[in-house]
Amino acid sequence: PFWLKPSWLKANLAVCPGGVCREGLLRYSWPRAMNQRGSRDNLGRGRIQPKGVKGVKDLANKLAEDFKESDLEGASIIVDRLEQLKDLAVNGQVKQMRQLKDVMKNWREILNSVPDETDELATGDMAVCSSWYAPKVQVKLKDLFEEFKDTEKAFAQIKPDKFQDLGRRMNKAMEKIAPAVYGMQNLPNEVSDVADRADEREETLKDTDTKAMKKLLEGQGMTISLSSLEDCKRGLLDLVEPTQRNLEKVQTFVSEAHDKFKQAFEVPCPCCCMTSYVYDQPSRCLTELLENADRALDVDLQPFFELLRGLKDDYSDLDLNRVSKPTNRFAALATERVDRLDKIVAGVRPSGSYCLMPMSTSSRRR
Repeated sequence: PFWLKPSWLKANLAVCPGGVCREGLLRYSWPRAMNQRGSRDNLGRGRIQPKGVKGVKDLANKLAEDFKESDLEGASIIVDRLEQLKDLAVNGQVKQMRQLKDVMKNWREILNSVPDETDELATGDMAVCSSWYAPKVQVKLKDLFEEFKDTEKAFAQIKPDKFQDLGRRMNKAMEKIAPAVYGMQNLPNEVSDVADRADEREETLKDTDTKAMKKLLEGQGMTISLSSLEDCKRGLLDLVEPTQRNLEKVQTFVSEAHDKFKQAFEVPCPCCCMTSYVYDQPSRCLTELLENADRALDVDLQPFFELLRGLKDDYSDLDLNRVSKPTNRFAALATERVDRLDKIVAGVRPSGSYCLMPMSTSSRRR
């Protein structure tokens, strides 16, 4: 090499009194180009790639940078939310709606039978005033029955089976999307784990499954699945918005039912002081109305409201390019890293067996 030729050494070595300075020799006897990291770029031979454990750690760091650059984290957050909505939709809130349906049925039967049971509306101490008190309660319960009919009609228009169907279609689409996005999200950590294991035992590198990583980055079926997910949005608001209005109407009646039923049995003036006796000795009608009101309050409607809000706010106008673009970008960047990892792994795997053929006599003489 030119840097070992006497003429170059004489021109470049630092000379101290008494001979060559050791520090000068260490510093200048090697080409300056070779003192720089990745120096082979300057020599035109391509950058030196780290090998072994160091090479894998370098790739893990680059994959982490690719994750940030591609905004794959944003895509992962969107997929998390879609998974939550899908699960809520698959559930369909069928159990909750069935419980409310039973309560609605009981309320109808009780309120519908009030005209035939006026004698039972006044019990205990109020039985003495039954002929005066019962008709007044009957009028209030009749008005309450009309309000209940509107609520019952709103409840009948809530179709949980349609949300179950939506959930099943979303689930089919997410079967390809979620594993692909989550797999890409985990890839930097996976490669980092490979480096950590190899740091303890370098021979573990040969067990790295780079084929699975490459297959993951291909994202097979992602385009079709994203298209299917887009199709699920058609007519979504026509389903969600009326359901939301009807459910709010039902919730309002349910939350107020207990107080309204008690108010219907209040004793009017001038005997209003007797109201406490009515509540202490309630009629069968009031008791059953209040029991069903308590049952209705036990039905948790919040998951249904969360589903409706999520479908409307987070899904109906979602641009699915916010999922496809980051995944495609990350896949393009990460493919180069995994190809490099594949070469590192191939370098530590034992080569194939060779069959040694005996040489002929003529070959030996040659």
